[in-house]
Amino acid sequence: MNSSTLSAPPTRFSPLTRAHESTSAFSLAHLIPAILALLATYNFFRGRKAAQLHKRIPGPRALPLLGNLLDWPSEHQGNSMQVWAERYGPITKLSILGKNILFLTSTQTITDIFSKQSAVFSDRPQLVFSQELCGMDVLHPMTQYGPDFREQRKFMKEVLAPEVQKRHEGLLAEEGRRLLRATFDNPKDAVRYLRRFSTSFALRMVYGLPPLEIDDPDVLLAEEMMAVSEYAIVGGWAVDFIPSLKHLPSWIPFKRRAQYYRAKINEMMSKPWEAVKQQVMDGTATESFCSINMQKFVDGTSKHTEILVKATAAAIYGAASDTAACASHNFLLAMLLHPDVQTKAQTELDRVVGHDRLPCMADKARLPFLVSVVWEVLRWAPPVPVAIPHRSRADVEFDGYMIPEDSMLLASLYSMSRDPAVHTSVDDFNPERFLGDKPEPQPHYAFGVGPRRCPGADLAVNQLFLQVAYILSCFNIKPALDENGAEIIPVPTFSGKMVRTPDEFPFVMEARYAGVERLFMSS
Repeated sequence: MNSSTLSAPPTRFSPLTRAHESTSAFSLAHLIPAILALLATYNFFRGRKAAQLHKRIPGPRALPLLGNLLDWPSEHQGNSMQVWAERYGPITKLSILGKNILFLTSTQTITDIFSKQSAVFSDRPQLVFSQELCGMDVLHPMTQYGPDFREQRKFMKEVLAPEVQKRHEGLLAEEGRRLLRATFDNPKDAVRYLRRFSTSFALRMVYGLPPLEIDDPDVLLAEEMMAVSEYAIVGGWAVDFIPSLKHLPSWIPFKRRAQYYRAKINEMMSKPWEAVKQQVMDGTATESFCSINMQKFVDGTSKHTEILVKATAAAIYGAASDTAACASHNFLLAMLLHPDVQTKAQTELDRVVGHDRLPCMADKARLPFLVSVVWEVLRWAPPVPVAIPHRSRADVEFDGYMIPEDSMLLASLYSMSRDPAVHTSVDDFNPERFLGDKPEPQPHYAFGVGPRRCPGADLAVNQLFLQVAYILSCFNIKPALDENGAEIIPVPTFSGKMVRTPDEFPFVMEARYAGVERLFMSS
């Protein structure tokens, strides 16, 4: 079905809404209770057998038949899991329609399970809605752990390996200067320019396409793609718990929604790919991940399928454009709330770089406080507070508990950022924690844990470093004023299901000193 014939779905749902969509307009009055009863009975006896030999995993009390369906945290998962951590400890169990779901909330537990037992816990659960109905099974984040996954990881090194990243520095610097010029001319749109930076850089790095403008359709498509991914992946769809529902007619609301999502995902994969293909045929392509691999198809030397290259490119593009934009948005909020940190970082920049040039990646080693600001932004507000679910391949005993085969496991990266065993004064924004004689560990977990850790983590940190360095070199981030001339200090609030972004807040961006524009206007 052509995506133009599908109307865009609403943007907010609850688990009950999704369950209603999965069954509305179709007579299942007798079938559903029977299925629920069978699942509940199976789960009860299996759990009872395990409980005879192992400790019971704590969690909210389950209801008959429904289990913990009403406890599923469809919004603010990281916050809900943090509450459970304080109440139940490092592992919380929900049981929904016969499925065991474990929420992991301590650094030690998450590391022990996902890193030290990765062979058992690195698969993805069967998420029928996102993987099968929406077609996301070909994208790297949703690929099952095995030969295909490892092949994709190896393939991604062509663009993401640390030794390759140096050739991206020119693109980062060019997009950085575009960011500064646009912000200088129209500071009220700084957040939109940061998003353009992330999307344009990712598109140019992966596809070699021209720089994007602020309202370019590809920027809007990347934003919509991430919204689609959020609603498709972050559970709560009845068909994920009762897979047989996927056979319902195509006019059922959740099936129509999946059709719309599938069309958008195909557009995300195909649109830039076809543009590069045309450039290769015309002999006008710029060297990029896609153009290099497409030329191999033309020469007959490629070792990969076209769908693998397309899916890998789309996965890099989507992840790089959205999470990086979120992190830079969090940085603006942090500087607005902590002007003392902003001033200290600017003092370091003035001492190391001065006012005669812009910072560059070569300055990074001499800017330890600025680097610590970058890491603290990632710890204070992790862009992805809860990792995409994992699945257990077998029954595994862990810390006196039995984790059953086929359990779904969700790791709270937000809880790791608030773990008192790792970080002190966890709610404070304090870059100093990563400096001194006894520095706290840098929050590499912000990009995941174990073999499924984001392969572009190093590049994302470098991108955020350059954005932070450029902005603080040239601008002051200050509170907006109300009608009485008083400063408006926002209370931080965040929204999003998978990627957690700050809600809109007022602020002012002003040039740090007269003539600062000479650093970026002429380039």
